[in-house]
Amino acid sequence: MSWRSFLRTAVLPCAALLCAPLPTQARTHHAAAPGYTVAQAERGAELYARSCALCHGEDLGGTFQTPPLTGRFVRNWAGTPLSELARYIHDAMPLMAPGTLSSGDVLALIAYLLQENGAKPGKWPLPDRPARLDHLVFPASPAR
Repeated sequence: MSWRSFLRTAVLPCAALLCAPLPTQARTHHAAAPGYTVAQAERGAELYARSCALCHGEDLGGTFQTPPLTGRFVRNWAGTPLSELARYIHDAMPLMAPGTLSSGDVLALIAYLLQENGAKPGKWPLPDRPARLDHLVFPASPAR
């Protein structure tokens, strides 16, 4: 068998298989749009008024020194697992007392942020297990 023949019959087909893209299902990280309950978002609204509105504004619009939690916020967090957002809120907020919010408080705040940014509520609250939050992402352009 000649070198050229060997390349054509053995090496090139194997190389083609190695370079071919994986099926979409195998290469796409599946993430679901989050669901939350109205009650969870209402609790988040109360927490927001007590713990967040002073810096981020009553309407989530931000101030000169703090960012809004709508618009640019959505673009910055779109596609990010909710576990990362929960970790950030827990570790960094509120500014004067980071780490003081319980995991339930953080989830309620995220539910409120989802609601205020147009995500529709569902039948189930956001899950309280971080591993489950890894599979839920902040929606890029929630439907109103």
